[in-house]
Amino acid sequence: MEEYVKIEMNEEIDANEINDLLETNKWRIQDTSKLEKALALSWCWLTARNERSQLIGFVQVLSNGIRHAYILRLIVHPDYQRIGVGTELMNRLMELLKENNLLPTLVAAPGKDKFYEKFGFKQECKEMKAMCIR
Repeated sequence: MEEYVKIEMNEEIDANEINDLLETNKWRIQDTSKLEKALALSWCWLTARNERSQLIGFVQVLSNGIRHAYILRLIVHPDYQRIGVGTELMNRLMELLKENNLLPTLVAAPGKDKFYEKFGFKQECKEMKAMCIR
């Protein structure tokens, strides 16, 4: 990475701070109490901060702690994209999941397949698709 970035696991974090980061990518959550509850349900999360301790990256994991882990909300501030912040978050996360014998799953946003393939992810089956109700 070109700049100083500090990665931490499960650091105490304020939902408003995460929401501000989410807003940089147009993902803002209207009710931050829902975000607080979502964090409380997490198996873990990782944060990335710049030299001024500003939150510039975040990833959250839901898991039963036994076999499976669902990765969600990987986000990097637009000013820090393409310098390795997301890659470093994923590298650390993949190490952590491996140490805990958890099999990761995620739903990749359109166009993000190549990024996740770097970490060993692949589409399970061409005939299957992630489906959502919006």
